[in-house]
Amino acid sequence: MRIRDKIKKPQRPFVAYEILPPREKDGTLNSYAETISSLLSQTHIDAINIPEVHDEIGRGDRPISNQDRGEPRKFGMLLQDIVGIEAIVNRVVVHMPFNKQMKWLEDTYAKYEIDNMIIVGGESSKQKYPGPTVNDTLYAISNEFNNNIGSIFCGGICIPSRDKESKNLIKKSKSGAEFFTTQVLCDSDNIIKMIKNYQNRCNAIGTFPRRILLSFAPVSNQKNIDFLKWLGVEIPGDTEKYLNGRPGSMTERSLDVAIEVLNEILDYISNNNLKVPVGLNVEHIMSYNFQSSVEMLQELAKIYREFCIKSQQYG
Repeated sequence: MRIRDKIKKPQRPFVAYEILPPREKDGTLNSYAETISSLLSQTHIDAINIPEVHDEIGRGDRPISNQDRGEPRKFGMLLQDIVGIEAIVNRVVVHMPFNKQMKWLEDTYAKYEIDNMIIVGGESSKQKYPGPTVNDTLYAISNEFNNNIGSIFCGGICIPSRDKESKNLIKKSKSGAEFFTTQVLCDSDNIIKMIKNYQNRCNAIGTFPRRILLSFAPVSNQKNIDFLKWLGVEIPGDTEKYLNGRPGSMTERSLDVAIEVLNEILDYISNNNLKVPVGLNVEHIMSYNFQSSVEMLQELAKIYREFCIKSQQYG
């Protein structure tokens, strides 16, 4: 069953693993495929989610030096060909004029055989970019590209802390987004509020909610925390204090946080009989956190899959 079919079946579990393309100095993309093979031998996942990170002025100084990395679509094609798992490639569309952006999308579909994409916007709505908006791109893919050239399955990003984010999800869905991935979650308050508002908005206009992939990542030191903040992740003060506390390692405590947040979200959905389908997306942030991310993926997937089995509201 393909990604698009899995995501559209609300009660079916959907688990993705997010990983950056390898740094160019680490060697060929092929050697990195062994890492994914190792992951697949330890746990089941439905897709590899490949982000595209741009340094933007509004974020301030990057806490961790940037690295030249392989192109996400090349890495995605390799994983599909060699490892045999579907890839989802993220694309930040605002940095390239519309016509060039659409040509990039067409090439990615035709030459790299990538047909699952997450369309991403700029860092700030106050900044002027040369490229199209997320909604303009989604609309062009859904109403032009998919009707004439091919079939790209599109998702979007959701930021639970952003004002009226549930309204943004509705707009993106109308433009063609079929699913969403959240930022890394370190607290349940904003995502629960967003899911509740999203359900209410969907009910009011008579549409069905799209699946939301809940994102988590292990952290093992303060640099990881600083990097997440640089990316825009909200980490409550009490949570950061707990991560830096004792006893145990920060990695173990970050797993505790993720388990608590996931359980709170799933309990809220069940107790309030909400029909917003959710999925799971786990990332490692830094390569040295790979094994910790695999362990987090295993623990969270166990909780999430049990929730899917018991859920009645998606029937």
